[in-house]
Amino acid sequence: MADRQSSKVSESTTLKLENQRLSKVVDRLKRLTLKYRSAEVVQKALFRISELAASARQMDNFYSSVHAIIGELMFAKNFYICLYDVQSDVVNFVYFVDEYDEMSMFEQIPMETLSRGLTGYVIRSGRSLLCTPKAFEELKQQGEVEEMGAAPVDWLGVPLIAGDHVIGAMVVQSYNEQVRYDESDKELLTFVSQHVVNALERLRQRELMQAEIDHQTAELRHANESLMKEITVREKAEQQMSVLFAISELTNTSENMRAFYRSLHEEIGHLLHADNFYVALLSDDRKQIYFPYHVDEMEQAAEPRRLGKGLTEYVIRSGEPIFVDEAQRQRLIQQHEVELSAKHGRTALQWLASPLIVDEEVIGVIAVQTYDDAFLYKSEDLELLNFVSQHVAVAIERKRAADEIQRVNAFLEKKVSERTEELVGEIERRKKIEARLFHDAHHDSLTGLPNRAMFTERLQQAVAHHRRHNDHHFAVLFIDLDRFKNINDTLGHSVGDKFLLEVSQRLGRCIRENDMLARLGGDEFVVLLDTIEELDDAKEVAGRIIRTMAEPFQLEGREYYSGASIGIADCSEPVDTADRLLRDADAAMYQAKNLGRGRYVIFDSSIHDGLVESIKKETALRHARFDEEFELHAQPIVDLQTRQVMGYEGLLRWNQHGQKLLPVDFMQLAEKSGIILELDRFALRKSCEFIVQQSKRNESFPLFHINLSVRHLLKSGYLRKIEQIVKEAGVRPQQLVFEFNEIALIYDGRRVLASLRTLSNKGFNLAIDDFGRGSGPLQFIYNYPFDILKLDHQYVGRLVTSERAQAMLRHVVTLCDDLGINIFAEGIESAQQLELVKELGVKTGQGRYLDGVKPLAELTRKRKVSA
Repeated sequence: MADRQSSKVSESTTLKLENQRLSKVVDRLKRLTLKYRSAEVVQKALFRISELAASARQMDNFYSSVHAIIGELMFAKNFYICLYDVQSDVVNFVYFVDEYDEMSMFEQIPMETLSRGLTGYVIRSGRSLLCTPKAFEELKQQGEVEEMGAAPVDWLGVPLIAGDHVIGAMVVQSYNEQVRYDESDKELLTFVSQHVVNALERLRQRELMQAEIDHQTAELRHANESLMKEITVREKAEQQMSVLFAISELTNTSENMRAFYRSLHEEIGHLLHADNFYVALLSDDRKQIYFPYHVDEMEQAAEPRRLGKGLTEYVIRSGEPIFVDEAQRQRLIQQHEVELSAKHGRTALQWLASPLIVDEEVIGVIAVQTYDDAFLYKSEDLELLNFVSQHVAVAIERKRAADEIQRVNAFLEKKVSERTEELVGEIERRKKIEARLFHDAHHDSLTGLPNRAMFTERLQQAVAHHRRHNDHHFAVLFIDLDRFKNINDTLGHSVGDKFLLEVSQRLGRCIRENDMLARLGGDEFVVLLDTIEELDDAKEVAGRIIRTMAEPFQLEGREYYSGASIGIADCSEPVDTADRLLRDADAAMYQAKNLGRGRYVIFDSSIHDGLVESIKKETALRHARFDEEFELHAQPIVDLQTRQVMGYEGLLRWNQHGQKLLPVDFMQLAEKSGIILELDRFALRKSCEFIVQQSKRNESFPLFHINLSVRHLLKSGYLRKIEQIVKEAGVRPQQLVFEFNEIALIYDGRRVLASLRTLSNKGFNLAIDDFGRGSGPLQFIYNYPFDILKLDHQYVGRLVTSERAQAMLRHVVTLCDDLGINIFAEGIESAQQLELVKELGVKTGQGRYLDGVKPLAELTRKRKVSA
């Protein structure tokens, strides 16, 4: 039993020893495998470095590739290579990548500056250095190094040694405690450095060889150029002879002197740079020079002038060719031989000129000049120009003589022909001029339609005919285009003119041939419907015009809509006049516009009475005393949920002869007459006085709304007047809300937008009033700096019966919420309207159902109103 147990123990011990031995063998095999694998990686890296010397085309590509290869062998995120130039004693950092320090590529640092750093230590010692923080401190204490740049955790540098000389250093460094270098990394980097040096030497040898090749190539090129110059000289001589022959032939081949000079310029251009060329000739009395031919890139033309002290006159006086550059020009000026006037223009870099001499007398000058340093002349160019000038002078004289003979003969023939046709031509011209003047005086220059003068003349004829023939009926249609000013201001006057042309064509298709269509000016047209049976005929034409004008216009690739408002006046009385018919049709047109545009109105006595009443009211308005006759009322604006008063809207009342008139009774008249500016300023002053009084009693006085005409936005002076009133009253702009009518805003859009932005920047709150009365353009919400949007009371009234109006309001509420614009409802007249606007998302409103309009003196201090 004991022997069996002893045997088992012995077997267990033997098995354990065998396992330990096998484990050691496995570990040794793993180390050998790792070693061989590492050796293979290093061998491949060294092979790739060797290949770089042959494949790299630029040194920076070589260095970056070396960096990548070393990065595969060890941690090399921070890596640089520097080369030491012994002759200049500087270290050139040819490649530098570091996560903390920055250095420009190829930056040079004197060795004296770098010698106390780690890089300098490696270069001057010629030894590899693995520098840990501890080793760095030891080197500092020994006085070998000083701190330079960001301190790494480990710094590993090896010298680059070619033969017996250190030519630079290669460095990797780590700022991370988790990444450290050891002696094996040092040995590996030192080993790799020798292959890098070998690769560098091969690249340098290749560069030296390329330089020698370039030198030999340059010598061959020089020899070739000498040969080409000799060939060029011979070709130039042949070309000179060809040009001289062509110049001599110009006398016979040129049609006129202009063609002669143009061909002369072309031939001289074959010999030298002549982009800027002219011929100057003396007048017969030799007191002036003129330029029969002048081509210059800096001047359009050269005007004749009296002889002075210009360069051209100097050549005429001296009779010698001259080469003028800046130095020569200054010498001539200092010697008082030449004076350059203020009208001289840009000065040429070089100017060559030669006199034209016939029978030993100077008759003029030919000259070339250059403004471009890419085309500079040489002394032989002046010799060439002087040689050519002798032939040019003879050719000019011959051509002038031949042309003079031809000119005299042609002149005599022309005089005979002109005398024969002169009287006939004069009569015909006068007839055409008279017809043109008559047409221009009676027709519109843009559309070609008859103008006011011609239409009035034709209308007077129709009135006179009606007096003699009572059964002759006719009518006048006065047409005004809707939204024309908006189209004109938005797209520009040229597009506005195209629009008017299309309008005239459409109107022409709506009338008969015997009717007359005329343009009075701007967007106003008139039609004379001649010989109609009854007034219904005029109505039918007016309806046809309205339907035609309602169709879209294609302008600038987009659809635009206009429309027409028409007033109709028929000749019913023998005492009618042309002026009265035009005035009545105009009044009926304005009535149509007031009723909502896009319709026609027939003039009757009620319109006449309205005109008389309007004139009386305008007169009374002009003579009204604002402080005595006008009173400012206000209506509370409340939170629809809490009934808390959020603000007040100021509304004017006019006490005229004991009758209190609402704004609807006089505001439109005030706008049309221009009195609205002073009336608005009066209301603004009263509003500011009220705000000041209430603010003294209650620091949290709500916003006060005041309606202003868009006219205030059309001139900067009007805006300054508003700001001055508010400032003098001591009211902060943030306490006021200026409301502007939606429909009026479409006029002069760019100027209005600029003025609104000015008010907004000053701190005033801005509101768009009566939104939904017109087309409700969303551009006012997107592009204009409005803080508040107020729904028109008629639009609020339609919400009860119109699902489309409700759908539109939902979208507008969402849009205003996104843009940060408050939305108010005006004219809430019933509980049903109140609940509906609340349901649709409107939170603020005003109206008689909430609280009525009261004089300022009767306003309560309560912030809530009862239903």
